[in-house]
Amino acid sequence: MSTQPIEQTVQGYTYKRPKRTQGEADFSLGPEQSKKRQETDADIQGSVRDHIRALLSKVADVGDDRVSFKAVSDYHDALQSGWNRDVSDDLADLGVNVSAPFRLSYDPAGGVTVAGDHPHREMINAYFSTNPARVNELGEILQFGKLAGVAESRLSPQDMEQTLQTEAMAWWYASNMNTTSLFTGGGMMFGAGGVAYKGLDIHV
Repeated sequence: MSTQPIEQTVQGYTYKRPKRTQGEADFSLGPEQSKKRQETDADIQGSVRDHIRALLSKVADVGDDRVSFKAVSDYHDALQSGWNRDVSDDLADLGVNVSAPFRLSYDPAGGVTVAGDHPHREMINAYFSTNPARVNELGEILQFGKLAGVAESRLSPQDMEQTLQTEAMAWWYASNMNTTSLFTGGGMMFGAGGVAYKGLDIHV
């Protein structure tokens, strides 16, 4: 019995989905589900603003709920300088060569580690794993750095000087930045006089 190849023809086709109307796009889950989703989104935005406002309250003068964008930037610089000084002293006491600059990478879930090579990399990593307070401090420094960086890139020097209620400033930040970046990792240069970069994300 002879065999012959069976010829198969595949028919191609395309299907173009009809464009949804604005109403369908916004309320595709049905009235109740869509309402719950909008309420959840509003809750998330509200909690982010609350978090930003809590950060800003650390900058505002005691007894006054007003703060300037420049004060946020200055607060970040002072916080970072103090942290660099204290951590440098701690690491030097452990025998770490702090004169050689190195990059630190901050991961909210996993602490602080040296990014790249350093002769005392393991000692530095061990220091941060046993000092969670220092890790939390670096996380806050990076958050303030992101706030400062957004303002400095979007505002004029005159606008940086203006003062706002912390509530109003929290709304400004929530409207002018990717607020999820506040809760992601990041990094900074350590050493060489404490040179660092505001909001630099090297955890990629």
